[in-house]
Amino acid sequence: MKKLIVVLLSIMIFGVISLQADLTFNIPFDPNVVGPAYNDTNYTYVSEYFDVINEGITDDFTVLVDYTDIPAGWSMIWCHLYQGGGACHMPTYPWVFEFGSGDTLKLDFSITVTSTGSMDFTYTFTASSLSEPVVLDFSYTTGVSVDEPHANEKALLKNSPNPFNESTEISFNIKNSAHRNAEISIYNLQGKRVKTYDIIPDMNSITWNGTDENGQSLPSGVYLYTISLDDETMKTEKLLLLK
Repeated sequence: MKKLIVVLLSIMIFGVISLQADLTFNIPFDPNVVGPAYNDTNYTYVSEYFDVINEGITDDFTVLVDYTDIPAGWSMIWCHLYQGGGACHMPTYPWVFEFGSGDTLKLDFSITVTSTGSMDFTYTFTASSLSEPVVLDFSYTTGVSVDEPHANEKALLKNSPNPFNESTEISFNIKNSAHRNAEISIYNLQGKRVKTYDIIPDMNSITWNGTDENGQSLPSGVYLYTISLDDETMKTEKLLLLK
């Protein structure tokens, strides 16, 4: 009889444990981000994706991104990738979704900088199966200017505006013009090249309107763009298309 009671108690305890949420995280960068210096030119910093893994039960989760203070003129958005789809969100507005057991949620953030400064922000996860909210703390600070910060780079690359809706200008500066082949390529996050531009002499920018090689409009999301010289990729950056 005692053995039966012990077995039943073990089953009950295991059942309670198995009904709990359990989130783990894989953040491939320092949460206290130091970005580029602000040199009187507005820019948008786009982070790498970080992973949130649900090692507990399937449940409805709420994600809320919030900040305690933000410098005047700055703005922020955050995006997610989940089960092959994605979207972007504004801070302070909660997003609710069903988080499957064993699934991975990918998150990133974009901060548009208009001055020197810093900000603190948090990702808060809540669910009925969580005993208490799970909070991730981040910060972003503009870097310090240095003399010729890109002196050793063969090519400079940036785009503006970022994020963009209708079009964005990708500008570049190739320091050695004696390259046989130079091109700008745009990829989706699955690694598929969606657009390519050949760079001809004296060209220093191209304009991308969010379409592929066939002129078809592409969905909102994060895209990667690269500059290649003589078939060697020299630099890769991120841009965000919002519709």
